[in-house]
Amino acid sequence: MILAGGTDESLSVLTRYRARTAVPFGGRYRVIDFCISNCVHSGLTEINILAQYNPKSLIEHIRMGKPWDLDRKHGGVTVLQPSYHGEAAHWYLGTADALYQNIDIIRNSRCDLVLVLSGDQVYIADYGEMIAFHLSHGGPVTIASKKVASKDSSRFGMVRCGRDWIVRQFREKPARSRASDRASLGIYLFDAKLLTRLLKDSRVDIVFDMLLPLIENGSVYAFPFESYWEDIGSIHAYYGASMKLLKGPSLISRKSWPIYTRGDDLPPARFCAGSDVSGSIIASGCRIEGRISGSILFPGVIVEKGADILDSIIFSGTRIRRGATVCRSILDKNVTVGSNATVGGGTSAAGEITIIGKGAAIRRSLCVSQGRIIEPGENVRDAG
Repeated sequence: MILAGGTDESLSVLTRYRARTAVPFGGRYRVIDFCISNCVHSGLTEINILAQYNPKSLIEHIRMGKPWDLDRKHGGVTVLQPSYHGEAAHWYLGTADALYQNIDIIRNSRCDLVLVLSGDQVYIADYGEMIAFHLSHGGPVTIASKKVASKDSSRFGMVRCGRDWIVRQFREKPARSRASDRASLGIYLFDAKLLTRLLKDSRVDIVFDMLLPLIENGSVYAFPFESYWEDIGSIHAYYGASMKLLKGPSLISRKSWPIYTRGDDLPPARFCAGSDVSGSIIASGCRIEGRISGSILFPGVIVEKGADILDSIIFSGTRIRRGATVCRSILDKNVTVGSNATVGGGTSAAGEITIIGKGAAIRRSLCVSQGRIIEPGENVRDAG
């Protein structure tokens, strides 16, 4: 069960008209691709995605699941949304309520174990290892945990466990955690019978309404997760995780564990005479006439002659016209940057990131200041 229904403003205009799970990542993927690919590689082919907020782009991306070999008669992938069940229909009130509203799916599957995943994380995981850990320790619930720096504890639920891996304490986003350096990753493995019993009455949150009482009884184990995992819960976290992909051998889509996604059917990228590209990811269908450094360009981006792209992320279909400069910015799909315009600035790691919403247009010769946020579809005619 992949939880994909949450909404927040942490990714600014990037999630104004799309679910966070559908946000592009890494030059060709959507965030949800990682969860689904992990499931398929782990031999799990009965997948339910619990969607809610702005699900259109997510549904269009998933469709029948063919890129993941999930277009099958038995099992496969299904996108579920809140529905009417004989009483007033309402949105999912929380993570546990999302499971409660789809409890028949769990019951009818006749499964022994239910893996509950957060669909808005970027990571590589063999869930088979977690399942083996769960079965060997004999507990009814296992959560995935990973070491994080103490300064980052305020972003996560922090767990404390002993050498037996039994969770002794769970603290939600503490200001600083000295007792534990392990964060809960929002990956939960339940015995199916226990989960359906816990969901007999509607509960809102998995952690507060379900896990905390079980932790008091010593019934929850912490699986030590050591693979690649990145939090993208904020613009700076998303930007940082993206830039890490440029610093060495590929962290994602390894030959032994490829990340599958829906193809774009575009020709290879074209690098024209006089173009200069370094330390960047350039996807198919791009046409590059200008200079690119330390950036990620998604399919179909056009960079005209004399344009400069530095330390930026450019989504599909965007056009950077002649002589324009884009620096330390994120440009959503189908943005147009006019000739000789400047978007963003600064190169320091602490500098603000400029964000341009989907379909926005920046007038020629205009300067969009560092850290400014432009709403989707906006026709920008002033420096602001």
